[in-house]
Amino acid sequence: MVSLSTLFAFVVASTVVYAQNVIQIDVPQVNSKVTSRDILNITYTVIGSQAANPTFDAATTYPSSLSIDFIWSEQANPDNKLSLNVASGLETDSYPGGLQNVQHRDQWKLPNCHFFSRYPPTAYDFSLLFTPNYETAAAVVVVGAAQSTISVPLSITVDNSTFPKC
Repeated sequence: MVSLSTLFAFVVASTVVYAQNVIQIDVPQVNSKVTSRDILNITYTVIGSQAANPTFDAATTYPSSLSIDFIWSEQANPDNKLSLNVASGLETDSYPGGLQNVQHRDQWKLPNCHFFSRYPPTAYDFSLLFTPNYETAAAVVVVGAAQSTISVPLSITVDNSTFPKC
């Protein structure tokens, strides 16, 4: 006779979860023009499995959260990357049954002109890096690759009109 705990361990250990691109960045778009000190609106959509065309397996692994980092790299040395965290722990829950997409919004205030005096847009490239975070459970096998990070390059304009009090 098989114990209930052994049966449960077998079912959990043999669970297969499919990964797919389920997060779509709506705003900002690639190379959006933004100005220092402005409030940047961020909008992303969690794609419902049944709302997608074509639909995908409802067993798809959705990330447990989403984090956003502001990345800048020196144009003369692209390997020299710096970053700061914009947001973390953002919601990525799908609509029950995946019947429809779920849109989420957030905001972030861009650094002021002092930051961009140190890292001028003429010498640095800037982007937002959206990272889907997946919980790792020993009993869950993810088939296929989890959604990779999404990079959204930004075009920065520096407002020096109130320098040095910007």
